[in-house]
Amino acid sequence: MPKTIAKRRRARPLERPERRTLLLECAIRVFARRGLGGARHSEIAREAKVSVPTVFCYFPTHEALVREVLEEVARFFTEMAETIHDQHRPAPEIILEHTRAFADTVATHPDYTRVLLEWSTALRDEVWPLYLQFQEKVIATIARTIRRWRMETGSQRDPDAEDDARVIAATGYVLVQMKVANMPSSRIERFVQTLVRDTLGEVRASAQNEAHLTEFNVAVG
Repeated sequence: MPKTIAKRRRARPLERPERRTLLLECAIRVFARRGLGGARHSEIAREAKVSVPTVFCYFPTHEALVREVLEEVARFFTEMAETIHDQHRPAPEIILEHTRAFADTVATHPDYTRVLLEWSTALRDEVWPLYLQFQEKVIATIARTIRRWRMETGSQRDPDAEDDARVIAATGYVLVQMKVANMPSSRIERFVQTLVRDTLGEVRASAQNEAHLTEFNVAVG
C-alpha cells in the first residue's frame, strides 16, 4: 500500500501588530543582555529568526528601537502600579503589595527589570527625559493612594504625600537589589515593613497580608 505522506502545515503568517510585538519582546531580551547602547538590529533579527531588513522595517533607527523598548518597559511597570493602586484598600496594604510586586519582577520579568535598572542610571539626553516622565507618573500614582488614605483616616501627617511617595518609589530599586543579591526573604520583608511604617505610620495586618506577616514573624522570631 502506498504510504500516505502527511502534508506539513505552514504556520499562519503573523499580522503586522503580532510581528511588531514579537520583535519588541526579542528586542527587550537583547537589551537586557547588551544594554541600551549595545543592542543591534542584527542580534534582534537572530533572536526573532527574521531578516535584518525586517527589524529595520519596524524600527528604522537605533534611536527608534531604544525608544520603543523603553516605552514598553515603562508601560509594563506603570500598568502594574495602576492596577494595584486602583483598589480601594488601606494605603499600607496597597504599598506593601506594590513594593512586593515590583521586587518580584526580578524573577517574573527579569529582562524588563534589567532594562529598567540601567535606564534609571542612564543620564543621557536621549533617554533620561523619558525616564523622568515614567518615574513621575508612578510617583503620582503612589502619592494619590497615600493622600486618599490620609484624608479618609484624618491623619496628621503631611497630606501632600509626594515626598513619601518618592521615598517609596526610590526604595523599590533597593528591594530589587536585595532580591538580586539573594538576601533572605525574612530580611526583605522586614525592610518592606519598615518602609511602610516610616512613610505611612503603621502597617495594618489585613487577611491578605497575614501570610506575609506570619512568615516574617516566624523567620525572625
